[in-house]
Amino acid sequence: MAYFLRKEKKKKGTYLQMYESFWDKDKKQPRTRNVKSFGYVEDLTSDEIPDPIKFYSDYVKEQNENRTKVLSEESRPRAFSTPVELNIGHFLLYSLIDELDVKETIDILASQMRFQFSVFDLITQLIYARVISPCSKSKTASHVFPYIYGSSTISEDQVYDGCSFIGESYKKYIDLFNHSYEKYFKRDLSNVFFDCTNYYFEIDLPSDDKQKGPSKENRHSPIIGQALLLDADLVPVSMQMYPGNESEKPYIRKVIEEMKQRHSVSGKTIQVADKGLNCARNIYAAVKEASDGYIFSKSIHGKNLSEKEKKWVLLENDTNVFSNYTDERGNISFRLKSCIDSFDYSFKEIDPETGKECVTRFSVKEKRIVSYNPNLAKKQRLEIMKMVDKASKFSTYKNIAKDELGDCAKYVDIITKDSTGKTIKPIIDLNKSKIDEDLKYAGYNLLVTSEIDMEPLQVYKTYHSLWKIEESFRLTKSYLDARPVYLQKKETIYGHFLICYLSLFLLRVLEIKCFKNKINSYDLINFMRDFRVVNKGDDTYINISRNQSVNEKVKKLVGFSNLDALYLTKAEVDNFFQNCMLLDT
Repeated sequence: MAYFLRKEKKKKGTYLQMYESFWDKDKKQPRTRNVKSFGYVEDLTSDEIPDPIKFYSDYVKEQNENRTKVLSEESRPRAFSTPVELNIGHFLLYSLIDELDVKETIDILASQMRFQFSVFDLITQLIYARVISPCSKSKTASHVFPYIYGSSTISEDQVYDGCSFIGESYKKYIDLFNHSYEKYFKRDLSNVFFDCTNYYFEIDLPSDDKQKGPSKENRHSPIIGQALLLDADLVPVSMQMYPGNESEKPYIRKVIEEMKQRHSVSGKTIQVADKGLNCARNIYAAVKEASDGYIFSKSIHGKNLSEKEKKWVLLENDTNVFSNYTDERGNISFRLKSCIDSFDYSFKEIDPETGKECVTRFSVKEKRIVSYNPNLAKKQRLEIMKMVDKASKFSTYKNIAKDELGDCAKYVDIITKDSTGKTIKPIIDLNKSKIDEDLKYAGYNLLVTSEIDMEPLQVYKTYHSLWKIEESFRLTKSYLDARPVYLQKKETIYGHFLICYLSLFLLRVLEIKCFKNKINSYDLINFMRDFRVVNKGDDTYINISRNQSVNEKVKKLVGFSNLDALYLTKAEVDNFFQNCMLLDT
């Protein structure tokens, strides 16, 4: 497609714009869009530009010529000259995928489409690229693939087609990698850790699953949700995408039920999640419908807890004794106390047969554990006072809009009516009772569990393993750059998140199973990004890696003594890929 000069006649005169014609893949028709606006002919006329129409016609012609040169250099499918610098750090991922032996099944799944490229090569190269140099799909094809040692030539269009194909049935690929993983490692599903997050899109209007909802990053852009499940070893088990305007609470039921069916799990599974997923319906599903257990955190603030329960949280006497747990220096790290009682729950649900709303009531015998962390208390008090300071400026100077306050808004009262109900001039004041309550409960946390025989310390430690799933989201968002997402088609978006999930899965397998937690995922990523060579042209490479600390860690774990050698032959580089054994047979 090309640029052209659009001459639009308006009341004020002829308005000049540079437009671009393009093919709309979704609507399957040619369309045009504005690239640059020049202005009205009358305003543009000057001594330098006596004839604006001719001047800007020549300008558009020049832009077309420049574009033709660029496209001729970057024609599709793109053919790249052999780069001098190559990344070889992905030999760890290459070897792990090779040992998992997923190629044959992927080839069978892709055989129906008759692609002119290997879907297996596409998936693996996208995984390598996501870990080594995460960027857009277009830039990945042109600026990352050519610098990956042993890579195949895959064009930008083929990347989009492949992502759309694997995104249509992304759960099959998760099943495939799980099945291959379980040939080597038995899944421990006695405890499962669940959480949700969302990812934003740089678009204005919602569409498909890209909907406006409560963003984890407090953004107003459309988002898409992702549910993630880890096993007891903290290795990812499953992932599910869902529309951004839907509640995350039902997805713990859907994902765990699906997981138990796919893995034929008949025994009890303890579901571990934070307070955002703690609701009566999820508790009912766990203990009444699935015969499972749960460990959830519960909010101490607001209406979620009765006044009697709030008093118990702070109560300390002969019958309510806190146990102290100290660090190596003898300082208190945290304190725990617990009680066992029956608690009543209820939830509303629409009866699928009658269409009427019905209320389900039930009781559960729970153990409740209160934890107190002095360091957390100090941190939370500082945060509270910081918010109070911001809120006090609002109440004093009235120069901050309330929607700008964010979480501070809970500390501000705006009184618009007097005791008789008459409307008055707004009176702005601090909510001192709310401030005092939050300061009083700083450092305290409440855990609820169906496992009444489990020791409080074990419950505490099990729940705090949930940090690994939160770290997984941070890793995916920050190191793997899963967002913002610039894709449009739902299937292509799902394909993108499948690649991010598989990258995370493989990193965790390397970290937890292959290397027994002797190196973390961040160091593995840094090693893979750093381990690069320069081709001298005579089957000899110069090792230009600089991060010696992570290089030394990996060298000890994989047994290759020449990882830090200055000169590497092609045979030595190939040896990294062909003889790196990571899984115990």
